[in-house]
Amino acid sequence: MATRPTPLAPLHQDAYELLTNTWNQVLEIPSLEEARDSLWGPVAAEIINNSGNTYPYVLLGQVLGKASDDALNALALQDSSTLEGARDVRRLVQRVVVPWNKAIGRPYPGANDDPYVNNPARSKNFSAEMRAKAGKKTLYDQLYKVADHVQSFGQLEAQRLLSIILIETRRSLEQNKRDYVGPSRASLKDVIKALELFLAVRSNGVRLQVVCYAIFSAISQAFPNFGEIRSYSTNSSDASGERAGDIERLIDGAVDFAIEVKDRTLTLSDVEGSILKARTATVENLLFLVQATPLLDDENAIMTRAAHEFTRGIDVNITEAMPFFESVLTLMSPEQRAELLRTVHDALHELGAHYKHVHGWIEILKSI
Repeated sequence: MATRPTPLAPLHQDAYELLTNTWNQVLEIPSLEEARDSLWGPVAAEIINNSGNTYPYVLLGQVLGKASDDALNALALQDSSTLEGARDVRRLVQRVVVPWNKAIGRPYPGANDDPYVNNPARSKNFSAEMRAKAGKKTLYDQLYKVADHVQSFGQLEAQRLLSIILIETRRSLEQNKRDYVGPSRASLKDVIKALELFLAVRSNGVRLQVVCYAIFSAISQAFPNFGEIRSYSTNSSDASGERAGDIERLIDGAVDFAIEVKDRTLTLSDVEGSILKARTATVENLLFLVQATPLLDDENAIMTRAAHEFTRGIDVNITEAMPFFESVLTLMSPEQRAELLRTVHDALHELGAHYKHVHGWIEILKSI
């Protein structure tokens, strides 16, 4: 019989809910650079990225504690401290922050499930003695500065600092490529299932663009004469720079084939707009890969428009994405299919996909 999880103490439950809700809000921020705090953002980033295996946990733990309970003293690390309002933040970090850190992809390093046992966090509170134990005293001073600030200005300011810290945490995740955790070989069934799970989440075309780019890159690697494949940041518009589509094939440096991806029903307006882009870029082959039900909103009008354009020089084709992917995967060896999984992983980083898509793909790979 499975062991039932131990219920969280009230402070830990409040901290868990606040951390989870604030992180979800940070994940929805469209532009992290615009959301960064000019004063405290660089301080948090330095502690998260360059201070080792302990300070990131102390940074988040002390601020989260104060943000959850205004009576908590952010300068105290353990309830044995003589400071008024001392709480056992060590236990809060162990039971709330550490599991959260694992669940979101380990932005904070270290394998210790109880980070506060590391020096200098073994101290009861911030003090001259704690600073003396610090190997990186400049970073310790920055950490103390944050804790002292939220202690001085209270719970609301601590909640603001919590958001700032989580923004820098997400930036760290997105700027530092995640480890690949996929298999060395994979069956057709496993890869199809992985792609279906990944594409089941609507993403305004981001996930479909990444998978499509990976599929065509795999074809290019398997058949060098097929041509070079390129795509663009998932955050940019293909209307700029005379781009022909979401994914493009180049022969001798010139685009001759454009692919547009849609994770919603294709409209006549979509087709008209893409044809105009193809004409501008002098591209004669245009493919729509669509992942939606229904595939087309007005099949007669769309197919009539495609047939009309063929007589004007552009071959317009429309197909359902997953059956197309399955046909390509059938031609691959188990090792090549596994390499495709890695290519999707790499493409998510290369094209600047939101971290929630990167994390979603990693979680799927863990199940294979």
